Amino acid sequence: MTNSPAAPGTAAAVPDAGPQDVTAALARITAGVMKVEPEDLAPDANLVHCGLGSLEIMRVVGALRRAGIAAGVRELATEPTLEAWTRHLLEGQSAAEVTARLA
Repeated sequence: MTNSPAAPGTAAAVPDAGPQDVTAALARITAGVMKVEPEDLAPDANLVHCGLGSLEIMRVVGALRRAGIAAGVRELATEPTLEAWTRHLLEGQSAAEVTARLA
């Protein structure tokens, strides 16, 4: 059986994706907003201590929303680590779905 292409405006799931793939995608987005390298952001690091401010959190939320992922500033600011954000995004959707949207 072959996978059919995703309908316009939707993302095709990435079948082998796991939470680490979501974390890596979040690191890329956040690093771009912070103007650092994704490798500089440890999954368990407090991103506020790394220089992430409220404006940058709003930009991350904007990027997530543009990708079709419901996210809020409060949720991300409450526990500002990539690991916590990954857990939050995976509530109610699979890593494959989230990873595809963030690709």
